[in-house]
Amino acid sequence: MQMSLDSEEPQAATITSIRYSKIFCEGYGDFRLQSSDGVIFVFPQWLLSYSSPVFQDMFQLGDSKLEVPKPIPEEDAQAATAALSSSSSSLTSLPQPPTALQVTEDALTLDLVLRHIDPRQVVAHINEKTIEKLLEAARKYQLTAIMSWFEAEAVKHVEHPENPIPGISLMTYNPLLVLSLATEYELPHLAQRAACALIGGSSSLLHKDVNIRLNIYRRVHCLREQRVQWYHQRIGTIASKVFRAKPVQPAVCSCGNTRSAWIHLLTDVVLKSPRWKPFYDEVMNPVRRCRPGCGDWGPQVEEDMMVWYHEALQQEQTLPDLGQ
Repeated sequence: MQMSLDSEEPQAATITSIRYSKIFCEGYGDFRLQSSDGVIFVFPQWLLSYSSPVFQDMFQLGDSKLEVPKPIPEEDAQAATAALSSSSSSLTSLPQPPTALQVTEDALTLDLVLRHIDPRQVVAHINEKTIEKLLEAARKYQLTAIMSWFEAEAVKHVEHPENPIPGISLMTYNPLLVLSLATEYELPHLAQRAACALIGGSSSLLHKDVNIRLNIYRRVHCLREQRVQWYHQRIGTIASKVFRAKPVQPAVCSCGNTRSAWIHLLTDVVLKSPRWKPFYDEVMNPVRRCRPGCGDWGPQVEEDMMVWYHEALQQEQTLPDLGQ
């Protein structure tokens, strides 16, 4: 009977030879793991036991009923080879080993997990296409170090598989994904930070193709709407003041149209990103006049802006309650 960390039996296989990871190959350790797509990883048993309570319990129970790894279909082997080759961990074919533990993770995910466990290996930046499977494996094997790494790495540089943009964090580029993963894997502080980024960030950030809990998405959307309404109230105050200012020559002045257009522009700025900086920058732009010599309405809202600044700063620095 083959030992597995999952109740499902591995699918029947027919063709190809057992394949080894080039990095975690024979001689690297004393314990073998076989990925769901048929790649063998050899790793130190003591390091698995030290890093994962799940493996530690398994080894302490002394359950070593492992079977000879099963070969897999050719198409699955080719897919595994391509995935690991793209992540700088190519494979080599060797004779079948005597025993191996069958796991449910694919070769690429297992490779990432072992790189995190092994202090001799370099851990890559977050990849949006692989991070969810990595975190799922971390939860399964209780690898808290990977969860801590994700919390820190989410606000650092991120790899974009389609269009690499060095220097942009996952929190900046896709806070909706961070929020989804943080809520799924019980990282509340990171979830709140991601919610902050969505509430005050560009409206386009809410339209990423991300699988997220509906109640969390609705909560963030509601908090964003509240923030927008807060700015709308301030825009109303600004509008009431600038329209009370009388132009120098009412008969020929078109300040009413100029100021109306500016109020609409200010509203659009807030809808796109309800944060203090874009709001402040637009209010403090060079004052628009219908013609040279016409009145200036900027000083009328300076005192209000000073008061609103402190209110907005408190809003942006307060982590939201997501009601989980």
